[in-house]
Amino acid sequence: MPQFKVEGLGELSAALEDMTMLPDEVLDSMLYAEADVVEPAIKAKALAYGVNDTGKLVNTIKRGKVKRSADGRALSVSAQGSRTRGGITTRNSEIAFLNEYGKRNVPARPFMRDATEESADEAVQAAERIYDEYLKSKNL
Repeated sequence: MPQFKVEGLGELSAALEDMTMLPDEVLDSMLYAEADVVEPAIKAKALAYGVNDTGKLVNTIKRGKVKRSADGRALSVSAQGSRTRGGITTRNSEIAFLNEYGKRNVPARPFMRDATEESADEAVQAAERIYDEYLKSKNL
């Protein structure tokens, strides 16, 4: 009578479960790898669009820290901090917003959107390298 015997199925099942339950540090590394690609792309695009007239905004564009949300984990790259001019304090994110979307008599210069779209493939590849290293460490 024919027999069917399987060995190592439990190990395979555990390995597949490891693939779906990535540790927080791997997820964070993937997000940081993407940000390391997107941040300089945004800065370069801002300079190309002439956003940095005063020389201050581009230097404030930085990646943030990884934050947990209801949807998982997220990391943003944005203009941070504020500046005071003529006694008025303005957040750099507001200045970036006005450059991105424009205002009356000032055309939009969508440096963040364009840079993010143009660097998306490279950013995903950077995250894939981190994920691939993780899988190789698990012999998968």
